[in-house]
Amino acid sequence: MDTAEATTLLEHQLQPFRAQSHADLQRLLLAPVATEVVGPSGRRYQLLIQAAWVKTPGEALRVVAGIDDSGWQRFRPMTATFDVGRHDGRHNGT
Repeated sequence: MDTAEATTLLEHQLQPFRAQSHADLQRLLLAPVATEVVGPSGRRYQLLIQAAWVKTPGEALRVVAGIDDSGWQRFRPMTATFDVGRHDGRHNGT
């Protein structure tokens, strides 16, 4: 996997979710987003974006995104996460 390309694609795909509200992101709890994206190199990547409660249901959410190219790294995809609090709406993450 081209890690530079995958990192760029992952961040690009995750950016719209970072702008969403806590309420909007809750849909990812039951309906994760799974899609295929194509990098500038023509390589195809599988992308999964999902959410889980950080500790207590109804409070902070953690959004987790993973990307892989179906190669050997599909067992350890590259990931990025961010958390969003219910009240403050601020996002924290990597």
